Amino acid sequence: MNKKVLQIAMLLMAIGISSKVYSQNNSKKMEQFTPQNSAILLVDHQTSTMDWIYSQDKKNVENNLRMLARVGAEVNVPLLITTTMEEQIGLTWDGIQQAAPKQFANRIKRGGTLNCFIDQNFKTAVKNLNKKNLIICGLTTDICLLHTVTSALELGYNVIVVADASGSMSKLADETSFDYFRQIGAKVLSANATVTELFQDFSTADGQKVMQINLQEVVSKLGK
Repeated sequence: MNKKVLQIAMLLMAIGISSKVYSQNNSKKMEQFTPQNSAILLVDHQTSTMDWIYSQDKKNVENNLRMLARVGAEVNVPLLITTTMEEQIGLTWDGIQQAAPKQFANRIKRGGTLNCFIDQNFKTAVKNLNKKNLIICGLTTDICLLHTVTSALELGYNVIVVADASGSMSKLADETSFDYFRQIGAKVLSANATVTELFQDFSTADGQKVMQINLQEVVSKLGK
């Protein structure tokens, strides 16, 4: 076997091994996220960062954020809000403040860390929620959200990234980040898909509440 043939054979073997490992890692079925085993994390939806959303429809992002915040505040799904550098970037967006005032008052104020888990207060607050499944959205998709989701997975949490409650300065930044999230093992879902994974039966009392929140914050505002 000449050198070139040997190199090609080794390359094909490496590709085969990598593909097998990737397939094994991604074949692990993530358990269903429920109100009992999940928490919602809203990362840096602040006055300035909301103005940086150019990757998708900003009004749709706002509607989805209000829905997620109300689900956390009104239907007893743990909700954690965090901000960074409030003096420069501003407070949490008003829509979240109004939908979840208690959680806003208890927000984790970071000093400037892009990866939320570098902040010990945030890391401890998430640990104290005692939920292994995290529903995370944030601004911007390609910076604070990306680094935070990466650390969450490394720490052993299961993660759903809510794509249409996040955003960045370009469509490409969103697309490459969402591809990255899938590659490292996170689910990337819409806000509606996320909420209906949590609550799969709208005939229950909590299901009825969530249905009303969805109608009020999302469905009734379609096209407006």
